[in-house]
Amino acid sequence: MIGPNFIFNYRLKPINEANISIDDLNFSYGFGVYETLKIRQGVIFFPEMHVNRLMNSAKIIKLEHSFQEKKILRSLENLQKSNRLVNSNLKIMIIGGEKVEQSNLYIFALNPLFVDDKFYKKGIKVITYYGERIFPQAKTLNMLLSVLSYREAKIQGAYDAVFVNKENFITEGTRTNIFFTDNQNIYTPSKKHVLEGVTKITLEKVAQEAGIKIIEKDLELKDLDKYTGYFLTSTSSKVLPITTINNLTFKIPEIVREMREKYNDFLNNYQKLKLKRRDYK
Repeated sequence: MIGPNFIFNYRLKPINEANISIDDLNFSYGFGVYETLKIRQGVIFFPEMHVNRLMNSAKIIKLEHSFQEKKILRSLENLQKSNRLVNSNLKIMIIGGEKVEQSNLYIFALNPLFVDDKFYKKGIKVITYYGERIFPQAKTLNMLLSVLSYREAKIQGAYDAVFVNKENFITEGTRTNIFFTDNQNIYTPSKKHVLEGVTKITLEKVAQEAGIKIIEKDLELKDLDKYTGYFLTSTSSKVLPITTINNLTFKIPEIVREMREKYNDFLNNYQKLKLKRRDYK
């Protein structure tokens, strides 16, 4: 954690008071949900979307709480101002309790994650890993599958791992969504198999405005070589080209480069608009 303060149940508190009891079974058993947001040049990106997804995740796993979206959004702003955050990440966690009033909200700042520019130019390697997340449409504290697969990816010199389910369909990365292309259209696995990332959702809007179709389509492991290119998306990675999957290699298609440029423009415009509105206030 970084900065002098964190948020506990809407209240600003000094960081040295941050703690979770070792006998908190809800935390140790992973009965919680979370979101990670980014702040760049003083702008919190897509806070409403992240908080809305946080609430949806809690609903999916039946985590009852009394926290309100508007108050969480205000807490994000309060933490940013008190810690004078310019470039950082923010993590929100709701940890369940035995009763509604025993659920707790935590918000704290983390060091920002920046992807090395060389990966955008040369692409990354990913591996496939058999496994399925429980409640795939919820972002929960149960991260065992992600930890194991990510460690295996690092052992094999890869940037990330993408999951393969029991039907041999590729679903998503450890913290990323995956897209693939045939040079004409862009495809992505079905929503029913994945956690829809905020970057994924906003990228699809950018593509639609550019006249590029993004189509939901199952991707079988055996069909990897039938497509011309792949990329990952996430809050920190944005649009990140894949050039190696296991032992298969790919070039970076022009349509992937185009999507990356358009999405970067979208983020820059979002940032400028937020800064302009803040200055106006």
